[in-house]
Amino acid sequence: MGERKLLKEYKRLWQARKWMKKNEPFLQAWHAHLGYSLDLFKTFQVPNTPQMIAERYGYRLDLLERWVEVGVALGHLKEKRGGKVQAKKSMVTYLSKDSDQNVGVLLKEMMELHIPTMLTYRNLLQGTEVKILEEDIGYTVAETSGLLESVMFPKIADVVKKQKVKSVLDVGCGHGGYLHRLHQKFPDIKVNGIESNKEVQKLALKEAKGTNISIIEADFMNYVDQDQYDLLMMNNLLYYFTFEDRLRLFKRARKLLQPKGHLLIMSPLARSKHGQRFASGFNSFMSAHEDMYPVPTQKELTSYAKQSGFSLVTCTPVIREGGWYILVFKKK
Repeated sequence: MGERKLLKEYKRLWQARKWMKKNEPFLQAWHAHLGYSLDLFKTFQVPNTPQMIAERYGYRLDLLERWVEVGVALGHLKEKRGGKVQAKKSMVTYLSKDSDQNVGVLLKEMMELHIPTMLTYRNLLQGTEVKILEEDIGYTVAETSGLLESVMFPKIADVVKKQKVKSVLDVGCGHGGYLHRLHQKFPDIKVNGIESNKEVQKLALKEAKGTNISIIEADFMNYVDQDQYDLLMMNNLLYYFTFEDRLRLFKRARKLLQPKGHLLIMSPLARSKHGQRFASGFNSFMSAHEDMYPVPTQKELTSYAKQSGFSLVTCTPVIREGGWYILVFKKK
């Protein structure tokens, strides 16, 4: 009996160590997010002591020293002479706010939106109403969506070229990143965008100043346009709409498309071949919000297409680990 008990204790200890190791990636994300949010990596771009930085910015020295210790242990920071530390070049490049290569907004979305929501899941599951801290999600999501553009755009450009598209309407265009890329690569085509978030649309208009890009603030469901388009795009949009409204989106899109026009949808797909860890976790986050809904399946989208007069042309995985696909539908 003594050996059996000892074996159980060893197994228990092994399980505890396993879960400790699984927590290490969160420590890296926490450290990087704090460094990005306070621009600490840029601050430590030149070797400095924690005391010098704490005095300069009014930070608590003890907490800054702990952040530095973690950063050294993770390899985000390097120790220098005289008690100074310096940020690794890659951390400065990718997690400084003024860097044109920064990816910090992705950490912002995860740490400030997704994780706080997931921590309320127990209460929500038990039927307890919880006030989830909501900042302007629209701005953050528009920024993170922009990170996908360099990967997604070549696929979109292929559709534009292959179908000889002369006009594009981007629904939920965010900051207009895809429209700018289209305008640069195909300067002769008409590119318009619709954005329902007023603040996001204002910023998009500012970015589009001096171009032929048109971006209006409107609810697509009630949007009236005298023109019809060759291509209509919906990127990272469907999780803002109920299942019933998604069918309405397809029907509305059909009315705004030229005969044999195309509808392009970029979205994570649930129950697909790729990226189901991400898609299932994403759906948990979406379901915890009153005004957000699970990502679709390919079967669901194909059903909407059939009901609204479209046929599926292609369904292409683009970011496999995230379950992101581009689906192209043709108006019958």
